[in-house]
Amino acid sequence: MNPIPCEKSLGIGTTYQGYTFNRRLFRQIDRFSMTSQRNPQTKGIHEAMKKTLMILVSVFVLLVGSQMAFAAKVNWRLVTHAMPGTEQQRIAEVFCETVKTLSNGEINITPYPAGVLFPVFETFDNLANGMVNVGMVYSAYWPGKDPLFKFTTQPGSPLSTFAEGAYLVEKLEPWFEKLYAKYGMAYLGHAMVSPLYEQLMAVVPIDTIDKIKGLRIRTSGIGGEYYKALGATTVSLSAPEIYTAFQTKAIEAAEWTFWEENMRMGFHEVVSHVLDPALQNGTCEYFPLVMNAKNWESLSQEQKDIILAARDRIRYLSAMVYNAEIKAREKWKGLPNVEIVGWSPEEQAKARAVGHKVVLDEAQKSPEGQEFLDIYRTALWELGYKEDAKVLGFTE
Repeated sequence: MNPIPCEKSLGIGTTYQGYTFNRRLFRQIDRFSMTSQRNPQTKGIHEAMKKTLMILVSVFVLLVGSQMAFAAKVNWRLVTHAMPGTEQQRIAEVFCETVKTLSNGEINITPYPAGVLFPVFETFDNLANGMVNVGMVYSAYWPGKDPLFKFTTQPGSPLSTFAEGAYLVEKLEPWFEKLYAKYGMAYLGHAMVSPLYEQLMAVVPIDTIDKIKGLRIRTSGIGGEYYKALGATTVSLSAPEIYTAFQTKAIEAAEWTFWEENMRMGFHEVVSHVLDPALQNGTCEYFPLVMNAKNWESLSQEQKDIILAARDRIRYLSAMVYNAEIKAREKWKGLPNVEIVGWSPEEQAKARAVGHKVVLDEAQKSPEGQEFLDIYRTALWELGYKEDAKVLGFTE
């Protein structure tokens, strides 16, 4: 990549990186040149001046070029909500490595896992004010900043594959762009979409829907409204806090991510029951790619394209997470201390209906919510989930 593109070829009246060569000076030199050709006594002086000028111009171009190359060097910090050593954190690391490679080292982004620079729930403000430059943190953590972030997840959603989740998230991309832009951040689409349904882990039996009532459940976003509608109390905790909360009996149940990630977090050591699938959301966005708006605008178009190319690479890795999750599910099934259960079709239908009502009620509270709802139910209809779309108010 060439960090110092020329606007024009160097010559009379040329503008180069914001500097304009003086036309009058060149004209005077030209007149002197014509005179010197007629006067042998000044010819030697002219040749010396000409060489000196060419040397000065060459030095000027080299200096400007080196200054622009130095100015173009980018050293940024990226934060995630993931724990060290997890697949989600590895995806963020691959993103940073890809950006560095594609930019020939011009853009260097250092990835930091959850809680290393500051608590996860401080990410929103620190990204907006430029303390860090790039974020891959679950948007469902930010309803306290704006209630519209609740719609990162959709309780009762029938979407269950990476492709279905990505389809909806990409339909919602302009909606999220506007939402993040209100707070000085550039939303650059999804970096990771969940490859399958989440699970709900617990230290008490949860094999029927009525057993949710009275539990203290760790969840996020609009999932909190969903579990409240089922009779539970909800708690907001970041990843590093969940294990301890189980140990100290501060919670009875929690959703985090999926089989492999949950095992890496050690949750299989402290829970005894797992509900699969849990219906607080379908497949949805896990890692948004969000950047401080001023940092994003400071990049050239070529640099922006590099960022987006690296994003697209990790989308592939996100889809491939499915294979690791299926293998990990088999490991969970082999644990003697854990019971894996699923609700009956009738209870699942009841839970989905509760989830749809939560989404519908929340969406009616604002014009932006209604805009989200229209995108969501239209996507469900297009993907063949017509009954769910109708429950959410879709009309042909």
